[in-house]
Amino acid sequence: MKLYKYFLILTAIIFYFNNFYPHTYKSQSQDSLILAPEVAAPPVIDGLEDDSCWKNVPWQSIDQVWFPSPFDTVPYEDYSGKFKVVWSSAINLLFFLIEITDDEFVDGFDPDSNNGAIYDFDICEVFIDEDASGGLHMYDNDEQNAENAFAYHIYAPFPVEGEVSTNLYVFDMASTPVNYASHFPEFVLKRIIKNIARWEFSLIVYNDTYEENNREAARVELSAGKIMGLSLAYCDNDDPNENPKRRDNMFGSVWEPEPRNLHWQNADYFGRIKLVSALSTGIGEEHSSRMDKTFYLQQNYPNPFNPTTNLGFRTTNFGFVSLKVFDLLGREIVTLVNEEKPAGTYEMEWNAANLPSGVYFYQLKTGSYTATKKLLLLK
Repeated sequence: MKLYKYFLILTAIIFYFNNFYPHTYKSQSQDSLILAPEVAAPPVIDGLEDDSCWKNVPWQSIDQVWFPSPFDTVPYEDYSGKFKVVWSSAINLLFFLIEITDDEFVDGFDPDSNNGAIYDFDICEVFIDEDASGGLHMYDNDEQNAENAFAYHIYAPFPVEGEVSTNLYVFDMASTPVNYASHFPEFVLKRIIKNIARWEFSLIVYNDTYEENNREAARVELSAGKIMGLSLAYCDNDDPNENPKRRDNMFGSVWEPEPRNLHWQNADYFGRIKLVSALSTGIGEEHSSRMDKTFYLQQNYPNPFNPTTNLGFRTTNFGFVSLKVFDLLGREIVTLVNEEKPAGTYEMEWNAANLPSGVYFYQLKTGSYTATKKLLLLK
C-alpha cells in the first residue's frame, strides 16, 4: 500500500513538472574542436542558406546560459541559437552563418545616445583568437595585454520579415571606441519570419600585430591545419519598450565557469576551431574545378552591393575568355569580357546603377571550363 502511495505521489510530481513548472533551456555546447572546411565556392552573403558550401556543414549550438545564471529557467519558446563556419583560401576569409530564434527581437542601439550599451540589445557576438594563445585581449595599446583576439559585438537593425539589413556597427568591449565593421567585408542580417533571423557574413582574421593604421600587415593567411580560438554568443533583451535598455539573457556556445561572461576580456575561455581541407571532411562540392588551377572565378565583393561590385577571375593559360552577367530569367544583362586573354589575374568593376534590386548571376566561360556565381544588388 505504501509503495502504491509513493507511486501516486511520484506520478503527481512528474505531472506537475511537465505541465506547470517552467521548462528550462537545454544547454548544449559547440564541438570541443570545430572542423571548418575549406570551400571552393564561398557563399553568396544573402542570408538564404541555399549555397552548396553550407549543406554538409554541421550546426554548432549557442546554448549555454551565461547571464543571468546557468541555473535560471529560460523557456524553450524564448530562444534557440546555432551557427556554421567555413573558410576560403582563395579570398582568405572566414564565413559565418548564424540562426537565432527569439520571441522578441529588440534593436534601436545608438552609439551616440544613452539608451543602453550595445550588449543591452539583441546582438550576436564573435570571439576569435587567431593563434589560440589565450590571455587578456584588451586592444588599448597596453603592452601587458595581448592584442591577438577580438570580442566582436555585432549590432544591426532588424528588418521586416523577408527583408535584409546590411548596416552594422561592431564594437570590441575591451578596446578603445572603434567601429570594426571593416573587418566584415560582407554582411547581411535577414529576418526569415517574425521570430527567426539569420546573420551571414565574412570575417578577416588579424594577428597580434594589429593596429588600426596598419591592418593589412596584420592580416593572417588562412591555411588548412590552423587552430584558432572561437566562441559565439547572443545577447537577448525581451522588452522593446524599456528605456534605457537592460539585457535580460546572454547565451554562449561554450560553458563558462563562475562568474561567467568572461569572454569579452579573456581568451582563455574561447572554444577551438580547426581549418581543414574540403577533402578531409567529405565536403567536396565544386572541388574538382577548384583543383583545376587553370581557371578560377572569384566571388564578387562587396556582396550584397549598391551599385558597384568587383568581379575577378584567374587563368594560367592564354585563351578566349567570356564573362557575362544574367538576370534570374537567364537574360543576358551585360558582357564584361569577350576576348582572348593572356595568363593572369583579372578584376573589374561592374556598375549596376541602372538595374533594379535583385539576384543576378555572372558566368565565366573559357574552353571547357564554366563557372557561375550569384550576386545580390540591394538599393
